[in-house]
Amino acid sequence: MEVWLEALFPLLWITLRTVGFIVTAPVIGTRYVPGLIKATVSLLLGYILWPVVPVSPSPGTLGGFIASASSEVGFGLLLGFCGTIMIAAIETAGHIVDMKIGFGMANVVDPHYGQSSPILGIFKYLLIILIFLGINGHHMLIKALFQSFQLVPAGAAAVPREWAQIGLGAAGRMLKIALALSCPVWASTLIVDFALGVIARTVPQLNVFVVGIPIKTLVGLGILSGSVAFYGVFTKEIALSIQNLMQSLLGVMSK
Repeated sequence: MEVWLEALFPLLWITLRTVGFIVTAPVIGTRYVPGLIKATVSLLLGYILWPVVPVSPSPGTLGGFIASASSEVGFGLLLGFCGTIMIAAIETAGHIVDMKIGFGMANVVDPHYGQSSPILGIFKYLLIILIFLGINGHHMLIKALFQSFQLVPAGAAAVPREWAQIGLGAAGRMLKIALALSCPVWASTLIVDFALGVIARTVPQLNVFVVGIPIKTLVGLGILSGSVAFYGVFTKEIALSIQNLMQSLLGVMSK
């Protein structure tokens, strides 16, 4: 019996980290992906990685077992969160754009978080997720998971002390990407606001508030349609940010 347990412990450590990663990873970690599919993918990845990744010795006490299991799950959650927080930049950009062009009160259900989100945020999210999958971004996530086992053997993970610094850096990169995605629209609407202000001063009889909102909406949608062609570049920037963030986390864990 003990021989079977010793043989299954490596698979358990690998699966626990994989489960944490799958739960918070982009695309497959969404709320509308059934838990059975997440569990199946986690077990499948764990079984595939089982023969090829290093494993630390099994703990000899129950307390050590619980601590190792918790650390593996926590490390997997943190690794997957590095990808999710970069994807959240799309939602943030959608909020900014919606407020600028007058769609702030119109929300739809977000397929990622299962809650109401801005219309253009959902549009940007679905478009960039498709491009992300098209450039094999999911392969990058699986590769990062494999590298985590190469740097930190299964069963030896621990949540790094620098987790707060890593989180703040991720939030900063997320806001940078969100501003870059929304920059064309809010910059154009700012120019429209300035032009409407000049018109209001020169032609006081014109009701700027009535014509201003439709003009800002048309200009915003036009700029957004023109900027769609550059979303491949934005998606590559998001994928690169995810990769750099995960490499930073793995670098801290390997010390």
